[in-house]
Amino acid sequence: MQDFSPADHFRFPDEPDAVELRAFTHGLQPATVPRMMEHFAEDWRRFGVDAWNEVPNHWRPDSNDEVGWWTLPTYLGDEFIAPLLGAPEGTCIHQPHVHWTVQCLLSAPEVAGRGDRVVVSDTAFPSVLHSVQQWAALQDLAPAIVPSDDRNQVDRRAFLDRIDANTAMVALSHVGFTTGARLPDAFLREVAETAHAHDALLALDGYHAAGSMPVDVQALGCDLYMGGLLKEACGSSGNAFLYVRDGLELTPRLTGWFGDAAPFDFRPDPEPHPDVRRRFLGGTTAVASMYHAVEGVRLLLNYGLDAVRAHSLDLTGRAIERADTADLPLRSPRDPDVRSAMVLLEVAEAEKLTAYLKNHHIYIDSRQDEVVRMAPFLWNTTEDVHRTFDQIETALSSGAYKNASVHSTGPVT
Repeated sequence: MQDFSPADHFRFPDEPDAVELRAFTHGLQPATVPRMMEHFAEDWRRFGVDAWNEVPNHWRPDSNDEVGWWTLPTYLGDEFIAPLLGAPEGTCIHQPHVHWTVQCLLSAPEVAGRGDRVVVSDTAFPSVLHSVQQWAALQDLAPAIVPSDDRNQVDRRAFLDRIDANTAMVALSHVGFTTGARLPDAFLREVAETAHAHDALLALDGYHAAGSMPVDVQALGCDLYMGGLLKEACGSSGNAFLYVRDGLELTPRLTGWFGDAAPFDFRPDPEPHPDVRRRFLGGTTAVASMYHAVEGVRLLLNYGLDAVRAHSLDLTGRAIERADTADLPLRSPRDPDVRSAMVLLEVAEAEKLTAYLKNHHIYIDSRQDEVVRMAPFLWNTTEDVHRTFDQIETALSSGAYKNASVHSTGPVT
């Protein structure tokens, strides 16, 4: 990565030798975040309630665009999220989290009006998988859950075969959160064509994809694409997004007064906002999170998503080479075409290995005490990968990690 110094753009842990490899859970803090949060505190102090109408444009300070807290969800959607997804202006909006977005979507009568079934893989994240099942009792939308294959990945043939004339919507994860497997563009286009042939919608959960690789929602044929800025895009919690295909009519029943056509008329009857994407807003929007929402996106776009992807593939490739040398079974894909930013290794007593590495200021995580996960990303170097695997090999050969104490004050590793 030429002419890019992570130390200039990110804030690292206190330990000078720290190696942070958990981009799949929470990215590093961009260096501009403290300044943006100071702007929020100062805007609140200076303008009070008038900040909803207008504040200085801290997001595009060189532009003449007017912006206020009221318009921030759509402004950030147009200026930062749309370029991240290859989407046209007017189709993206900032959201609080994917769970809210999916719940909103399933509440729209236009979804159930297309069929009585939602086809979803059992590999989907709970925000999608659980929501589809929960809404089955409220809408005439039965979940058609397609079992994964023997690699715990989407069974592509079986999935396509489940899409039929009764299908209202098809929901998939662009990248599997338990395997790091990326669904190929060709397969997603085939899903879109099959779904559209039956008048069904295609909704993609883009967590772990958007921000770590180029995405073109129009080329993929998506009707909806949702995801978050918490992980690879380094936006912390409270920052997610939604793309709605231009011309798609949806009137979510879960919409809030911020999604009403005339919220300050305080009419007794609701009227959907003319801008469909704004109908996915709820009650009073949380403002503070939007101040730091796109500082990571800014870095990704400035460097270029093609370069981000190339750097990620290089480092994950080196990690796989070292895993092979250490004779560690790989649970994530080898093929660059289906590899995401994550590498998953099968390790006995994975929680203890994670704790051992953390004691050496190398930060990965574990799942179900069976695998360790790592994601060498924008701020990492080849040396970080080698140092990590040097420590892993030392731990495995000596067995020292088995004596590590697993201290946990909560479920997050």
